Amino acid sequence: MTQATYSEMIRSADELPFELFRSRWLLMPECDSILGFDASNLDHSAEVLRTVYDEINLPIQSLRAASGLSQRRFADLFAIPFRTVQNWEARGGCPIYLRLLFRPHIGLTPISEILGVDLTAK
Repeated sequence: MTQATYSEMIRSADELPFELFRSRWLLMPECDSILGFDASNLDHSAEVLRTVYDEINLPIQSLRAASGLSQRRFADLFAIPFRTVQNWEARGGCPIYLRLLFRPHIGLTPISEILGVDLTAK
């Protein structure tokens, strides 16, 4: 998967309901690089896309809980105002790009790795 396709997939997961996301990506050959994706088994591949969709859209509260950090420690770790973390969790307003950036720093697999894209390549 190219970096451009990666970005497009992230945006579509953020903007579309799952059914439209699945319809958009299920038959795309670019998805062959996704861990567990098998173009010959559409039911299984749809489940893989559901997992990817859910991981991309994981709420900030779930990300923080997975880290085992309190709101205060999470805020301190990322130099974010404590009230901002509280507001994100109360209102679900943390931008997707930050949720993606937080993942590897709290021990979760980066979405780029799940999708099989090397973001360091030029």
